[in-house]
Amino acid sequence: INGKGTLQLPSGAQYEGQFHDNMYHGTGTYTFPDGSTYKGQFCMNRLEGEGVFTNTQGLVWTGKFEGESAMGLKLLHTN
Repeated sequence: INGKGTLQLPSGAQYEGQFHDNMYHGTGTYTFPDGSTYKGQFCMNRLEGEGVFTNTQGLVWTGKFEGESAMGLKLLHTN
């Protein structure tokens, strides 16, 4: 897959955004099975770059993500 699209995963997770060589790559939104979301940059299927993570309690975190690491995130607000 190359370009924009939506992928629904068997786990209930969903990715909507840019793909390159069948990978999440560019700007997109990933919705986790529990309903939390990440909106931002992806690189080769990884959260990579500036993004916003909203958990299921409505806490909104922003900052730079690097795969499983997210040093220096800031709490924006609660819903």
